[in-house]
Amino acid sequence: MADKLQKKPSKGILKNSSSFDKQEAHAAPRKSIKETTWDEMNIMATLHPPDKDYGHMKIDEPKTPYNYLNPDKVDGLNLSELEEKIKSGAALPPKALLEQDESSDEDEDLTPEEKAKKREFEHKRKKHYNEFYAVKLARKLLEEEEDDDTSPTSSPKHKAHEQSCSKNSPN
Repeated sequence: MADKLQKKPSKGILKNSSSFDKQEAHAAPRKSIKETTWDEMNIMATLHPPDKDYGHMKIDEPKTPYNYLNPDKVDGLNLSELEEKIKSGAALPPKALLEQDESSDEDEDLTPEEKAKKREFEHKRKKHYNEFYAVKLARKLLEEEEDDDTSPTSSPKHKAHEQSCSKNSPN
């Protein structure tokens, strides 16, 4: 039986079983280890020819022209010019009012059918914008109804409500 333990199996169970080979490899060091060797002279000759510079260009361009601020030449505000601009601007109506006047001119150019279409569109737009608030109000009312339904029937408000309903009912 001891001789069977020393004997190497003829074929392993696993397909790529090399566990026995690895044990032998660790025991005896390999003689043929491949290492990468570089031919540095060949690399220098092919990738770095002496007549070529990579990325070492000298740019002979003038600097970008820029007018630096000269504190001696700074112009101050002329109060008389400012007063004139303010006075001329005060005579004109505000820009917001001018834009509204333009929209009323557009209405005048429209035919009665187009005016009706435009009014209908604006009405639908208002309904659409208010729809969010309507849904929010409806949800709130539903929650209040559910709260009323789940509240105990012995509350004084509920009794008063029942009494008023019974008085109004034709029974």
